[in-house]
Amino acid sequence: MAGTPGRSGKRQDSLWADALRRAIKRREDSDPQALERLADVLLNKAAEGDMAAMKELGDRLDGKPKQRTELSGPDGEQIPVGMKVSFVDGSGNSGT
Repeated sequence: MAGTPGRSGKRQDSLWADALRRAIKRREDSDPQALERLADVLLNKAAEGDMAAMKELGDRLDGKPKQRTELSGPDGEQIPVGMKVSFVDGSGNSGT
């Protein structure tokens, strides 16, 4: 879902998920197998080669892949990532 300025993406996702749950509940009230049939449609689309259906199926079964972040400098060189912590006591002496 596209973001809206000033609104958290997580909240928007929750609104969408809540709306989907309500719609599924309405369908299942009159047809208990509605969600099962929707799952079958997804499986059939994936089996036909629909890449969006395959991705959705994979995301639901395996979870969405973690995004990888790479840091590089202006010329493509790697930027070392790390931190050194030194403590300074009241006398100005430092130690690690």
